[in-house]
Amino acid sequence: MFANRFIVESSGPSHQSVPPGDGDELTAKDIIAFVRSSWRLCLLWVVVSVGIGGAYAVLSPGYYTAYTTILLSSPPDPQPGEAQADDRAYVESQIQVIQSDEVIGRVVDRNGLSEREEFVADDGLRARISGYVKSQIASLFGTELPAVKPNIRHEAIVIVRDALSVRQLGFSSAVEIGFTSTDPQFSAILANAVADGYIGNQSDRRRGARAEETLDLQRRLAELRQKAFVSDQQKELPPDPESAERARVLFREQQSAAEVYRSLYNALLQRTHSDFSASSLIPSARVITAAEPPRRPSWPSTVLIAALSVVAGGVAGVGHALARQVINHPLTTVEDVRRSTGIDRVVGTPRIPRHRWKILQRCEQFLQPVYSKGALELLSSLSKIAARMRGVHGRQTGFVIGVASPLAASGTSTVAAHLARLIAATGQRTLLVDANWQKPSMDQPMLSAEPGRKLARAFATIGSDQEELEVLVLRPTEPISDLNASLSISAALQHLQQEYSCVIVDFHSTDRTADLEAAMGILSEVLVVLARRTSADHLGEMLRIIPAEKLSAVALTRTNRLPSFLRRPAGGGKPRGPVGLGKASGRMRQHGP
Repeated sequence: MFANRFIVESSGPSHQSVPPGDGDELTAKDIIAFVRSSWRLCLLWVVVSVGIGGAYAVLSPGYYTAYTTILLSSPPDPQPGEAQADDRAYVESQIQVIQSDEVIGRVVDRNGLSEREEFVADDGLRARISGYVKSQIASLFGTELPAVKPNIRHEAIVIVRDALSVRQLGFSSAVEIGFTSTDPQFSAILANAVADGYIGNQSDRRRGARAEETLDLQRRLAELRQKAFVSDQQKELPPDPESAERARVLFREQQSAAEVYRSLYNALLQRTHSDFSASSLIPSARVITAAEPPRRPSWPSTVLIAALSVVAGGVAGVGHALARQVINHPLTTVEDVRRSTGIDRVVGTPRIPRHRWKILQRCEQFLQPVYSKGALELLSSLSKIAARMRGVHGRQTGFVIGVASPLAASGTSTVAAHLARLIAATGQRTLLVDANWQKPSMDQPMLSAEPGRKLARAFATIGSDQEELEVLVLRPTEPISDLNASLSISAALQHLQQEYSCVIVDFHSTDRTADLEAAMGILSEVLVVLARRTSADHLGEMLRIIPAEKLSAVALTRTNRLPSFLRRPAGGGKPRGPVGLGKASGRMRQHGP
């Protein structure tokens, strides 16, 4: 919101929230305002998240992954009546074989992994807690946990499988085998061992198939030998011609069958000595790239952790900002105040850089330092509030304006001092009352002595001879209760009404004292000052103690943008304000009760 936006629509008798309408729709301006009000919180979360990520990267142990690559043979030719095997499905099946207990168990046995501590199931705190919880649950039901003897070999296989990664390289028959360990040398050894275990497993299967085939051929050859090599000599024929003819026919049939069996025997014998066998149906593989010990750890990755930390911090910051927006309803813009409370008399004061503040002549030590500072931009914004006040136009006597905020450190004293200068510049006799009695006094002897039930008073004058602004400081000279302080402030205001045309009272925040509420019967109008961290709930609690007819306006301090007519022109000219800043005089006088 521009700082010079001042809305005056109505002066209704009560503070009511604006009904939902078009203003509740999310617009680009709302998003920009949300970003401007929440970027510091998001940045804080990002810094915290990056710090946690950096600590994790430094303290966590490094893990090294070694890779070896094997090349699978082509899939076996299909048998008659079978479809051609898919290459990708074949490679996927071999990847499952590499990760199977048959291959990994071979690696565990050959490398003695079941005897290494790192490949034994965790018996640490987590396992003990889990065992204790299970035993307690079993005791509640009156049962006992069965004693299970741990299978060390199976536990080692599970740990190796968790540290193993196998993937196909593109659409080729090459398979990459990776193994992760805290020791780079050991990770390379295990990656090569898994590749050798797979190749050795395939070789064993091939030899086993060949042995089974050999036994089967030998059995079939023995059967055919008995049938093929029968006696070739014909037995003596019987004397009966008919019987002899039948014998000759039977002999010829036997000879024909023997010749057939001899042919089968010779063919089977040739097959035995040929290269073709059932073992050729089993695929083989070879190592094309052996694993080497990695030089850099694969985890933690500094770049990945930094990216994740930034993303996590940003998400957490945005979530925190949204939660704060929903729960606390922070008032960051003039429009937020108008929507939340229904108040139309709202003005935003700009965020003023340090170089734009002017330091007046040094004042007495017991005055607040902010009373000696001035900024033209703030005077311009507050002039809109002064124009709306009845006492400024009517020249009334004893017009008392209270300036307060729901929370401390909202800029109340700065606003009160500038408002007092504005009214004093109109020629009215104006007094600025510093009622921040809980603040320590810098120079106790300069304050008039008062009994413990009252606040001491000291007067000073700020400004030049043409534009003088008197300041009354109320401070205790000894411990005083909140009730006595409030009564002392109210009594002082009643006395001052008769001497000054306008009195500006700089109150403590309402979350610290009840001075504003105690003096409400004396105050003519109240100016509420809000910081950008103030929530709608804080403002609502304060408005409940201020009658609607006494609410002069609401000033939202430290908005992000300056009014267009107050921005420094390109030629280097200085912005002009409606009121000049005078110098502070060193005059101070004591004032009695």
